Amino acid sequence: VDGAAYLASAIFSGNSVGAWSNDLDTVGTNLLDGGAHFYQTYECKDGKFMSLGAIEPQFYAELLKGMGLDEKQDNLPNRMDSSQWPQMKERFARIFLTKPRDEWAEIFKGKDACAFPILSLQEAIANKHNVARGTFVKKEGSIDTHEPAAAPKLSRTPAHGSRPMPIPGSHTLEILTEFGFSTDQIQSMLKSKNVVADKNSRL
Repeated sequence: VDGAAYLASAIFSGNSVGAWSNDLDTVGTNLLDGGAHFYQTYECKDGKFMSLGAIEPQFYAELLKGMGLDEKQDNLPNRMDSSQWPQMKERFARIFLTKPRDEWAEIFKGKDACAFPILSLQEAIANKHNVARGTFVKKEGSIDTHEPAAAPKLSRTPAHGSRPMPIPGSHTLEILTEFGFSTDQIQSMLKSKNVVADKNSRL
């Protein structure tokens, strides 16, 4: 709870100076909650999505350029005029529907437009950048199941992926031994079925 509250510091600060409304009927009208047309997700021609986060003016200018818009020639409103955000969101939505996601991704590739494709889980795993960084790793004991690698990455004490999910009884003998039970005592508990151990477990 404390961490979540701290992460919302910018929102509380904005609310204190009138830059963020906390009324329930105004949710989705603020800068970072889907209100701004330049901080939003948009569906593309192929049903996939692009995400935008072009808050700063230099990023917004690159975004407009990639979308084929010019602030002056197209007589666009001031980007921070929230009264124009609904209209601009509709305009952006129409434009993004004209091309498939990957075509938009190629347009913005290498540009400081803060415009990126939203990937599926499998696409994220196969993404070249993620592969190069080792962002995802194969789950131990699995052929094709991946999971996020531990972060941050430490050179002297690298973390390892999670172990396969244990089956009931797989650690019974190990735990009983750690608690100091003798082999005879453990065998007696097994025989009386007070405990269960996996058949592959060994004393």
